[in-house]
Amino acid sequence: MGKLSFYRDGPLFGLDIGYSHIKVMQLEAVRGGGLRALGYGVSAYPPESIVNGVITNPSALTKSLNELVNKHLAGGITTSRVACTIPTSRTFSRLVKLPPLEDDKLAEAVRLEAEQYIPVRPENLYIDFEIAHRSSEGVELLVVAAPRNIVDSYVKFLESIKLEPVAVEPTMNASSRLLNATEPSRGQPSILIDFGSATTDLAVFDRTIFVNSTIPVGSDNITAMIAKYLGVSLEKAYEIKNKHGLEPGENQATIKSAITPMLDNLVREVRKVTRYYDERTAHNQPKITQVITLGGGAMMPGLSKYLWDELHMPVHMLDPWSKINFDNLLPPPVIERPMYLTVAGEAILKPEEIFV
Repeated sequence: MGKLSFYRDGPLFGLDIGYSHIKVMQLEAVRGGGLRALGYGVSAYPPESIVNGVITNPSALTKSLNELVNKHLAGGITTSRVACTIPTSRTFSRLVKLPPLEDDKLAEAVRLEAEQYIPVRPENLYIDFEIAHRSSEGVELLVVAAPRNIVDSYVKFLESIKLEPVAVEPTMNASSRLLNATEPSRGQPSILIDFGSATTDLAVFDRTIFVNSTIPVGSDNITAMIAKYLGVSLEKAYEIKNKHGLEPGENQATIKSAITPMLDNLVREVRKVTRYYDERTAHNQPKITQVITLGGGAMMPGLSKYLWDELHMPVHMLDPWSKINFDNLLPPPVIERPMYLTVAGEAILKPEEIFV
């Protein structure tokens, strides 16, 4: 799936198919800098419509998308060209070092390298790569691979509803693009942690995604554990999580007992990914200096302090909203904004990133 040397300009909108919700957003660049929102919305769909990453019930997704456009869309979507995400947890990403090679030799070298670490036959994968660093000593590339059956199911679904898919990429890549575009600290190597509803993705970001990992628990699991330990309904547990979380209060000790094992597992994975990055990058490169959180689970009070104390580095949430002008559109409610981060990153995909 090597890149070709031409692309086609034109507006597009971002589409993020999450664990149980579809999100859309269209943004446009504003002269002088910044972004303007043209339209956005979210709608639920039955999670069982996607099995092992493959869309198996496209009619359910079509129904959800129609409901979004007809009932839940703020503003409008002005194009049928779409850039769509697939779950990071369903992809493979790795930093690869190769000897000095000409460009026309890289694709075959990457394919051979992928055979060594990806537990899927190369013919069943789409494999792409991005050059991270090149010198007389060799080439460092970020290699990303995704199963063909997953990608093909997304493309088939989009084409079935008369949309033109121009890009399909992992969710974490979209989020890192938004970070790169809106965060003043974008030059610093960072750990990104995306707290989804069913999984938690993390990655090292240093101008590009270097390595990522997924933990098979998310914010819904935290809600369920709080409900179990406190003997309350899931609705009440969700309220407690978002209002109190790990902050001091009458239930702090119980909540901490409930969710600390999950968070400790996350901390161990962060340290593992950090070591992997440090061992495979040049000694004179900057070290990881911060943690950036995103996703609905990142809203839990006290979470940033917990991670800061455990990882001994600053932690803050990705917050690009001051850079996005909603004009006459009502911005998303604060509690809902984290769910739009990934689709916003997909919506700012630049034409030169699209190869057709």
